[in-house]
Amino acid sequence: MSIIIKYYARYRELTGKREEELQYDFKNISQVMEALEGKYPKLSKDEGKLVALNGRYANRDSVVKDGDSISLFPPVSGG
Repeated sequence: MSIIIKYYARYRELTGKREEELQYDFKNISQVMEALEGKYPKLSKDEGKLVALNGRYANRDSVVKDGDSISLFPPVSGG
């Protein structure tokens, strides 16, 4: 299975990447996040990550399929 991970805002700085391709047999977003947090320990310290799967917000139980695109956004606040 091949998926594309896209990093936005602070996550680009933490990973040093705009996007990357991962090849692994992921079942859901939770497994993808565990792999990414293992690869980039600084990501694990940031709670409240927003995750989009193919352009739609997703939760950790969302199923991942070959060719999917996952986008990571830091928590957003405004005023």
